[in-house]
Amino acid sequence: MSTSSATKYEIIESNLNRYFCIILLILGTFGNTCNICIFIRPKLRPIPCSWYFLASTCANFIALYMGCLTRVLTTFNIGPQTTIALAIYCKTRSYLIYGSLSLSIWLIIGACIDRWASSCRNTRIRSFSNVKIAKRVIIGLTFIIYLIYGQMFYCFNGTYDSTSANCFTISAICQWYNSFALFFTYSFFPCLLMLIFGSLTICNVRRSQQRLTPTQNILLKMQNNKKKTPKQMAIMLFVQVICSIILSLPISIQNIYSQITINNEKSYDQQRIEEILDTLFVLVSLMNSSISFYIFTLTGQIFREELKKFLFCKFRIPFRSL
Repeated sequence: MSTSSATKYEIIESNLNRYFCIILLILGTFGNTCNICIFIRPKLRPIPCSWYFLASTCANFIALYMGCLTRVLTTFNIGPQTTIALAIYCKTRSYLIYGSLSLSIWLIIGACIDRWASSCRNTRIRSFSNVKIAKRVIIGLTFIIYLIYGQMFYCFNGTYDSTSANCFTISAICQWYNSFALFFTYSFFPCLLMLIFGSLTICNVRRSQQRLTPTQNILLKMQNNKKKTPKQMAIMLFVQVICSIILSLPISIQNIYSQITINNEKSYDQQRIEEILDTLFVLVSLMNSSISFYIFTLTGQIFREELKKFLFCKFRIPFRSL
């Protein structure tokens, strides 16, 4: 190992943490702020799916600032210095990042289940798609997810790498638990549920269309023209699900790989490359906390219209609908 090689890897990792995170912070702050302003508007508040998106945005804010802002500050040597401060910092930061990332994706699952329920023929199942139940589910998920990650106040004791801005657990058992908890609560199980309920929703919609006569189809189209909002919310949700799956899997796969190969002999270069990849995959997962606004803007006409109304209203410019 040469000093120049070590410096090279440190510079790469530091630049990733600084510049990638700054971009995510700028995009995420603007996007999440706009999300909150749009989803609390009167036209979207009666839709249960909007409440899941709103709560997910709040969780994204926490994950974004705890995951990105702390990394940026670390590259400028700003952070806790004493042992006690480091312990509190690592426990709180890890708890809020893991918990908020997982909560955000489970709220998207809640939105998937809500869209499935609203597409069912069974009246009883369809009745579960309402704002009152959505609020209860949001509170319940928040409590359960943060309870699952409560062990982090024990597992993290302040062991900290200033280059990668990562905190480390006190034992291999804790590391195994956290890796598999992240895999099952953030990647594999949530992705599986999103795919299942997304597929069921598509099947329900197709079946309902196949049962209709030509006359009923015409009437249904007329009704859909009057009620475009739920349909467009479903499209926004579908694209969000695909992006969430793509961005959430790498970090969990990397964590599982690291645990499986922890006792293998590795060269210095391989270790540093894996550390850089680990940092990169963490930042990729944090993209989930930054891009939802841009997904909604690109895929949802109703979202774009509400955004224009909000912006033009703020600047008192006459608004003309598309």
